Amino acid sequence: MRIGIWCDYGFTLEPSEGIGVFVDNLARGLVRADPDCQIVMMAHPGQEQALESTAASGDGRIQVVSGLCYSRVRRKTIRSLKKIRRFLGEPTRQRPFRFWVDQTARHFLEKLTEKGVAELSQIIDSCDMWLLPYVGLEQHFTKPTVVVIHDLVCYHFPEMMSEARLVALKQIVNRVTSEATIAACMSSFIRDNDLIGTLNLPPSRVRVIKPAVPDDIACNSSEVAKPANTDWLEARGINGPFLFYPAAFRTYKNHTALVQCLQLLRRRSVTHWKLVFTGIEKCPSILREQIRTLGLSDDVIVLGKVSRTELQRLYQQAFATFVPSLYEQGSFPVMEALANNCPVAASDIPSLREQFSCLGSDMLYFDPHEPESLVQVVEYIQQHRDNVIAGQHQGFQTLKDRTWEDAGREWLSVFRESVLIGRRISNITKKSEIA
Repeated sequence: MRIGIWCDYGFTLEPSEGIGVFVDNLARGLVRADPDCQIVMMAHPGQEQALESTAASGDGRIQVVSGLCYSRVRRKTIRSLKKIRRFLGEPTRQRPFRFWVDQTARHFLEKLTEKGVAELSQIIDSCDMWLLPYVGLEQHFTKPTVVVIHDLVCYHFPEMMSEARLVALKQIVNRVTSEATIAACMSSFIRDNDLIGTLNLPPSRVRVIKPAVPDDIACNSSEVAKPANTDWLEARGINGPFLFYPAAFRTYKNHTALVQCLQLLRRRSVTHWKLVFTGIEKCPSILREQIRTLGLSDDVIVLGKVSRTELQRLYQQAFATFVPSLYEQGSFPVMEALANNCPVAASDIPSLREQFSCLGSDMLYFDPHEPESLVQVVEYIQQHRDNVIAGQHQGFQTLKDRTWEDAGREWLSVFRESVLIGRRISNITKKSEIA
C-alpha cells in the first residue's frame, strides 16, 4: 500500500512540534507495522530537510517530496489571490461584481499554478490514499483521504482569531471534511463533541485511533539518568527549581494560569520558584505585560523552540510539568513528562481524564480556571514528590504498553477501508455515467 501524508501547510510539519510529532511517530509506526507499506510525505517546497529524520527511519520506504518551488513574487501573488477568494466566500451570479472578481482571481491562479498543479496531480495520483494530519488545507485530492481533526478549539474559543479568519477556516473545514472519505481523531471526547456534535458528521464516517507515547523520548528505565551538566540551563537563567510547560502560546493553552500560580507561590513559599515555557510561538505582548506587572520578569523564562534532546533534558530537570489547557484532544507533553519520571499535573478536562484514566488517582488534576487549585497541586507534589513519581511511573507502564506500531496497524486498517470506500464510490459513479 502506498500512503501519502500531506505535511505542507505553507510550512512543513516538523517532527519537533505539535502535529508534527504525531506525523513523525505515525510514519515510523506504519512502516514497522507493515513491511509492504510505502509512504510519501509532502513537504513544503524548500523545507524537505525538515522530514529527513523521519525518512531515514523508514529503511528506504519513506520518501519526501515537494511541489514546484515558485519565485517569491509568484508565491506572494498566489497567496494574495487565495486570500481574495477566501474573503469573497462563495460568490454567485446574483452578486455580479463579487462573482467577476472571484472568477478573475481564479483565472489568474490557474495560470500562475498550472505547472505546479500538474506536478502535484502526478504525486497525488501515485498514492492509494492520502492522510491529512490537519484539516486546514485547500488542496483537492483525486484519491481517498483520511483527515485528522485533533480538535476544533477555535470554534469554542473564537477570540483566538479574527472573525474573517474564523469564517474562512470554517469554510475550509466544512469542505475538507465533506470531501474526506473518513474523518478521524484520537479521542472519544473529540469525536462526540467536535466531529459529531459540532460538525454533524455521520458516525459511520468517523473513526477514533488512540495515540501512543512518542518514540523519541526515553521511557524504558524506572530510573532515568539525569544529565550531570546543567550549564546550558544556568546560561538561560534557570538556576533553581522550576515548573515546566512546553506549549505554543495560544489563549486556550492558558499560560496565564501558571503565571498567576507563580505569583501566589512567591507570596507563601520560601522556595524561589521559576517558570519555564517552550514553544514555537513568540510570547504574546499581553502575557509579557502581565509577567512584568506582577514583577516576575526574572523568574519566567521563555526559551522558544527547543530541540527534542533539549526538551527531554528539561523534563528530566524540572520539578514538575503542568498542562493547564482549557481544551485539548490529548497531551503529548504529559506522556513525555511521565516517560522521563517528571511529576505531572493537568487540567481537569474530559479529554485528559480520558487519555490518562489508566493512571487512576496517581494522575493529578486541577481546575484550570483557579490558580489556587494549581498552587495546591504544586504544594502537594513538593510534600510527596517521590511517592508521586513512583505512583505515576507504575500507571505509566500501562500507557506505554501501547506502541506506535500498534497504532500504525489500526491506522492502516482505516486507510485500507478508505481505499475500499473510494473504489466503491468510483464504481458507482462510472455505472451512473454509463447509464
